[in-house]
Amino acid sequence: MRSSALFTVVLVGAGAIASAQPRQEETSGRVGHNEKEPRRPAEWVELASPTPASHGTEFVVVGGEETGYFSQLRIDASKGRTIVRKVKVYFSDGMIKTKRIDRSISGEKFVQIDLGEAKAIDRIVITTDAHTDGRYAVYASATAPQEAVK
Repeated sequence: MRSSALFTVVLVGAGAIASAQPRQEETSGRVGHNEKEPRRPAEWVELASPTPASHGTEFVVVGGEETGYFSQLRIDASKGRTIVRKVKVYFSDGMIKTKRIDRSISGEKFVQIDLGEAKAIDRIVITTDAHTDGRYAVYASATAPQEAVK
């Protein structure tokens, strides 16, 4: 008797699930606008945590449009001295921008790179002098340039 009661409960529950109607999508005529805006000025996002310069060349995957649109990069000295040789930025639209830097950063010093119009970045390749003891971090923003490398 118990098994038939249990069977009946399961059968009724399955019937209720099968008869549930899917939610109807909103048809009010509104269209969502999903275009990403550039980040607000002075909002810096860390793209790469402190990385040893001894690696020589580092590949930073940014994530494209999901991460946001950027017009500036900043490479900060996290520890010791780092010589930044070159930065190559691959944008999500297929464009590539290469900047020759050849600058030493340490302490409060940093390198800021103007990328032009704010765009989604797919990845960044940073080449440093591998014979230094420093570490660096990479940040991005849509801010106006301050002593940016053009």
